[in-house]
Amino acid sequence: MKDSKYYVLWKKDSSLLKEYLEKYYLLLLDKLEKLKDKTELKQSINSLLKSEDKKDFIMNADNSSLINYLYFELIELKPQFLWNIKEKQDLFLNQINIFLKEWIKSSNLIMNKWTEIPWTKIKLTNFDNSPYNKQEAHPDHFKQWAVSWNWWEKTEKEWLEVYKKSFDLLKDLDEWIYDELNQIITKIVPLWTARGTHNSASYKEVIGHLYMWYTLDAGMPELNNLEAIIHESSHNKLNLLFQFDSIVLNSKEEKYYSAIRPDARHLHWVFLWVHAFAPTIYILSEAIKSWYIKDNNWLEKFVLYTIKTKFLYKVIAKHANLSEMWQEIFDEVKYVISLIDENFKQINPSKEIIQKAKERQIQHFNEVNRNYPYLEY
Repeated sequence: MKDSKYYVLWKKDSSLLKEYLEKYYLLLLDKLEKLKDKTELKQSINSLLKSEDKKDFIMNADNSSLINYLYFELIELKPQFLWNIKEKQDLFLNQINIFLKEWIKSSNLIMNKWTEIPWTKIKLTNFDNSPYNKQEAHPDHFKQWAVSWNWWEKTEKEWLEVYKKSFDLLKDLDEWIYDELNQIITKIVPLWTARGTHNSASYKEVIGHLYMWYTLDAGMPELNNLEAIIHESSHNKLNLLFQFDSIVLNSKEEKYYSAIRPDARHLHWVFLWVHAFAPTIYILSEAIKSWYIKDNNWLEKFVLYTIKTKFLYKVIAKHANLSEMWQEIFDEVKYVISLIDENFKQINPSKEIIQKAKERQIQHFNEVNRNYPYLEY
């Protein structure tokens, strides 16, 4: 796409990502300045702001998520009683004090308790400081999601091996996406092992962390992972951008049909999903086109989610009142969908697979509209 800024696809040595990560750092500094006068934080934060290597400490999501949490609770909510946030405040103070005494490479910092996924800059670890990591991010999560994260039915070595395969595959399929993903994602946290499903999560307050499952009975678990990695990394990228700008200007009272979810959603979320699904389906189509995928189940999934992505796009195109920057992003979504269409023609799925996918999408549409008859679509 001419004049693309790579809002949707990814780019080596991304200037867009560098710009917004720097803006995010300045935002976190501002939040820390405003937190200084709250309870016992002042002295430690003052020392932190005067220290060397503070940027690496502050920008790490184990710490930035705590800054975001405390800022929201103490500055924006202005609570009368503080005991409900004391645990997180003490945790943050503990990490600051370790940093000030032992410096940035201390093995006692949570941010340094990890094993690196080979040939990436991304860490795999079951240590996580984020106060958001137990919040529901999808209606299916708590059906199996435990209250803590761990390796569960696989070993740490097995998790590492499958994620190495995922990133090796991504590098073969699209080196630019692989490169930029290494700039924004710092940590993958294992949540659960399960059969027949793969859920994942990310949060706008935790830029840089992905929360992932391991699908035990998958024929190619590295592909399940890759699909989730691209999806949640796209959320991270968009979450970084909308620290500074709203996506849609429509009323939040409005509710719309989403081809992905079983419930009613605001256009903000529909936009978030089309932005994530477009590059995910594009990478999936590249894997099919390269003959890495030969399984009909994955081919059927590709066709179904191509249909769903286009449905998401149409809802935004029809109803969303977008700001100027977000219109640019949406134009790039359209371009990525055009790349998917080109690959779709080359892959040439059978009429039976296409018909089956259409029937499944119609069934989803009917079920959601039966439960939420007031939805716009």
